[in-house]
Amino acid sequence: MELSLNGNVNQKYEASGLITRETRRSVESRDWRGRTYLEICEFAEAEIRHRGGEPAFPVNVCANESAAHYTAEIGDTRVVAQDAILKVDLGAHVDGYVTDSSVTLCYNESLIDMTEATKTALNEAIKAVRMGESTGDIGKIVENYASRRGYIPIENLSGHSLDQYVVHAGASVPNVWSVSNSAFKLDRVYAIEPFFTTNEGSGIVVEGKTRNIFSLVSRKPTRDAKLDDFLELIWKTRRTLPFAARWFAEHYSKEELDSMISKLMKMRLVHAYPELVESKGTPISQAEHTIRVTAAGPVVLT
Repeated sequence: MELSLNGNVNQKYEASGLITRETRRSVESRDWRGRTYLEICEFAEAEIRHRGGEPAFPVNVCANESAAHYTAEIGDTRVVAQDAILKVDLGAHVDGYVTDSSVTLCYNESLIDMTEATKTALNEAIKAVRMGESTGDIGKIVENYASRRGYIPIENLSGHSLDQYVVHAGASVPNVWSVSNSAFKLDRVYAIEPFFTTNEGSGIVVEGKTRNIFSLVSRKPTRDAKLDDFLELIWKTRRTLPFAARWFAEHYSKEELDSMISKLMKMRLVHAYPELVESKGTPISQAEHTIRVTAAGPVVLT
């Protein structure tokens, strides 16, 4: 199925949002315990393409203390544990117009309340969005709700504005109160995404060792024909949107991809996103929707 949408940005965002929403629901309807991370990523990315979009970024699959930026690698054998709290963050784009959403699949009974609290915090935050209001005020709502429910928001993770071919477009929507120079703008699109952890946590994520999500920084020629061809392939298929090495496995071996990406990172032509984990190792839940700001209030696209 292919979508032909010309000129109407809102229509493209709505189409992208529908693809993201339906894909998220398909993921949510399945029991992934005992299945590999690779199966989840390939399933969700195939669903996005089947519905007429392209993945906005590699599907993130993050369990327990991992909050963001882990995607399956080539031949990844990691399996979802029977008691995992699993975050699946996914998004689609149509002509570069990105929508972003996530679901927490909680297979641990002791963490179901935290998972539900995070969903409710997201809904409360969305209801408060108004054109011209500070994005920082959303953080106060999320932080206060987390406190009432007995949880801690992750203070150094936030929602974000989106733009064509840009997942993080400059404006931040925090999960704790903060002074912000950014205000919600008419017809702009934002992802709102609270993250909660337990009271034993720090409320801060730190960089883990894994870096397997990348994006193109520059197409500057390298004087290496193979590297230049790879850069052009990235640009042709992704522009500056994030990508995974496994997406190019039909063109190159794993060893070739690892080598080329490493060289391009050293040249600062490709950027890597580190996995983000709770600094004390406590479990994290996440909920996320993409909204468009209208004069009448927020419209949930996902």
